[in-house]
Amino acid sequence: MERPDYSKLTGILEAMNKEGKYKASVLARDDGFTMAFATSPGTDKDIVAAMSGYITSSVDRVRKELGLGEIRDISVRCSLGKAVFKKISSGKSQPILLAAVMDRNVRYHSRALGKAATRIRRLLSYKGQ
Repeated sequence: MERPDYSKLTGILEAMNKEGKYKASVLARDDGFTMAFATSPGTDKDIVAAMSGYITSSVDRVRKELGLGEIRDISVRCSLGKAVFKKISSGKSQPILLAAVMDRNVRYHSRALGKAATRIRRLLSYKGQ
């Protein structure tokens, strides 16, 4: 089996940021390890990656307790902006998390995030979800 070209991940995130008007995006493992990022100056990629893991694990616990099924995405809306976290699973290996940070006036974030997740799944040969 051929190894994926991980260098293409940054390009996928940059295209997603441009299309969605995001300030920053990070692709990280659920333990907070950063795989790729595309951030504006002043955004700490390591904090975004760490928060991705923390928020996803917390919400995962909530969804299990409430019987809500699998996580599709998590949105955090605040007075100055939003953060959206999308879990990308392969079914057999460690899930990865796609995080996007945007200004509060960005209204439609799902399309760019979904397209990027699909491109990442294809690149990494992930199936499903």
